Amino acid sequence: MKIRKFSHQIVFILILLIVLSVLYLMLGEQNYSLSQFWRESIVLQLRVPRLLALFFVGILLSSSGLLVQTMTGNPIAEISTLGISGGASFALALLLVFKLSTGGWLGTAIASLGALIALVVVAFLTVKSKFQPMKVVLVGTSVGLFATSLASILTFYSKNMQSYFLWIVGSFSGITLLKLEILMVVTAVFICLILLFANQIRLLALGEEMATSLGVSVNRLRLLIMGMVALASGVTVSSVGVISFVGLVAPHLAGRLVGSHFLKKLLMSNLLGILLLLISDTLARNLFKPYEFPAGSLTLVVGAIFFIYTMSQEEK
Repeated sequence: MKIRKFSHQIVFILILLIVLSVLYLMLGEQNYSLSQFWRESIVLQLRVPRLLALFFVGILLSSSGLLVQTMTGNPIAEISTLGISGGASFALALLLVFKLSTGGWLGTAIASLGALIALVVVAFLTVKSKFQPMKVVLVGTSVGLFATSLASILTFYSKNMQSYFLWIVGSFSGITLLKLEILMVVTAVFICLILLFANQIRLLALGEEMATSLGVSVNRLRLLIMGMVALASGVTVSSVGVISFVGLVAPHLAGRLVGSHFLKKLLMSNLLGILLLLISDTLARNLFKPYEFPAGSLTLVVGAIFFIYTMSQEEK
């Protein structure tokens, strides 16, 4: 019965994603009919790559959110609440100071390094409290704000405030074929690693002592997860900027729909993360045509409300 229910949920969301994807390609500054949109060059050259990037970013953000929540046992952990995206932004700002490209493989590598350093700092400062949720949020937010402030200073110094704005709010408008290629490769590697270590990650969710007793090298697994999350943050921030709270909202909703089964929750998180971004970017492109505002602004509003609700539930 549960398997049938899960199958029905997946089919429903997949159908919804297909319908919304078609609408996404049809609607924009210039609308196209269902019979003509697939022949238009603007659709094939601009909207299709942007849609694909949206799918990859949705997978990376939702998966990384699920991973850090599993690693820390903290239901409100996510790349924005842990300060990871702030570390990535600061690293990219350094590249701008030295007049280096932020959109290629170099940008991804440097942003991932910055994200990893921020994550290590937060983990070091909160490990004694056993990643107590409130302390993690306070420390993560502080580290993220500090790194973001430094990034703003550096981008102002390098006269690249437009780049800084896109990093802070997140937008898919700057997607290129190179960025899409990097997102695709990183997403494929990311998912392969999750599937390869899925059983160990599932045991880690049962608690550190239980996982250790069952033969899991917890410290090694945590290092792997930290590296994966840093990579996901680095590639997403360097490609589309900081998209906040997708990694918080998607795993939470997935858990309510499918329970704690890791692989089911992972798949559902990915689909819901994509769905959230698809709705957000469709609205961002069409609400105030011909002007477009960043999709990250919408996810920030939705995520902030969800975050406040989740925090209030944790206090009870």
